[in-house]
Amino acid sequence: MRKQAGDRIVVFDGSGREAEARISAISKNEACLELFQVKESSLAQPQLEVAVGIPKGKSFDLILQKAVEMGVNRIQPLLSDQGNVRFKAGEARSKLDKWQRAVLEACKQCGQNHLPEVMVPKLLHEYLDELEPGGARMVGALTDEAAPLRILLGELESPERVVTMVGPEGDFSEDEYQRIFESGFTPVSLGELVLRTETAVLWMAAAVRYQFQS
Repeated sequence: MRKQAGDRIVVFDGSGREAEARISAISKNEACLELFQVKESSLAQPQLEVAVGIPKGKSFDLILQKAVEMGVNRIQPLLSDQGNVRFKAGEARSKLDKWQRAVLEACKQCGQNHLPEVMVPKLLHEYLDELEPGGARMVGALTDEAAPLRILLGELESPERVVTMVGPEGDFSEDEYQRIFESGFTPVSLGELVLRTETAVLWMAAAVRYQFQS
């Protein structure tokens, strides 16, 4: 907003391309740019999707910001039995607009040229029914059968896609966990401590990126 004609800036298109540019003309409503070097960055592999029970307050904004920095490709907000967040008619759409702006600002801040996709909030069973087949699936779980996340990641050989899931502040119900497991998600442990939703999301995303970094 403080730039003037003749100043140089960097622009990106959200699909991996970045360009150095010079402002040739500027007005209240638009700026004309002269593009110079155009670079294209590749997507981090594997593709990473995060499904998370929406926490209260501003915690979801933090999740979005840090997910961008972790190279998450898709973020699916979930509504579940024991979650504390509910939306009135039409409210979910306004929330989505706000979240998409937050993701865009995070991309600008950290230089992420691939704009993650933030999905419309869904009920857990709707998400599971519509989930695309394939990929490794894991859910952070406080259950006896949960194995350490590092063990599961160590058993994967270059997956094209990883889907991680984290429950809301009230965790998933027993019935929800049963349905999650039936949908192919492996329960994983994130350590002995009970983590907040936002911490668990970032813990899992960072572990995936660390395991498969090039």
